Amino acid sequence: MICPECGRELEKGIIEAKDAGSLTQSLTMVFWYPEEYKNKMFKKNTVNLRLKAEGYYCDECMKVFASFEEK
Repeated sequence: MICPECGRELEKGIIEAKDAGSLTQSLTMVFWYPEEYKNKMFKKNTVNLRLKAEGYYCDECMKVFASFEEK
């Protein structure tokens, strides 16, 4: 995959969101929502995503790009 920022080849890997909660309370969730809701308290049209995804890292930009599946 090519980096959308600089055009270099990306390194393929895995992205995982880890649970930071206790045994009785889970705190980790991953969502996607439209950019227009970025700084709003209530976000509409959210999509709940799986906590593990295919990811690509750009060594030049030092950024990660991911492809999450809907939960």
